[in-house]
Amino acid sequence: MSRFRCLKKSQNNLLAGVAAGMGEFVGWSPTRARAGWVIFGILSFGFAVVIYTILAFLFPPPNHFDLNEFRR
Repeated sequence: MSRFRCLKKSQNNLLAGVAAGMGEFVGWSPTRARAGWVIFGILSFGFAVVIYTILAFLFPPPNHFDLNEFRR
């Protein structure tokens, strides 16, 4: 059976934890993920700020209920 991982905010946050949470999900350091967001923000002429804000509202907090932990 495959293990489901939930994409969520990180406790290692500077603003909302979105970049660090995405970095943890893919196995990157939070600094590398934040640098990626900065580069994305520059290349998208600020559109990344809109996407980051939307994701900050959509991502669950780090202590969100995890179904895999419940099944153990």
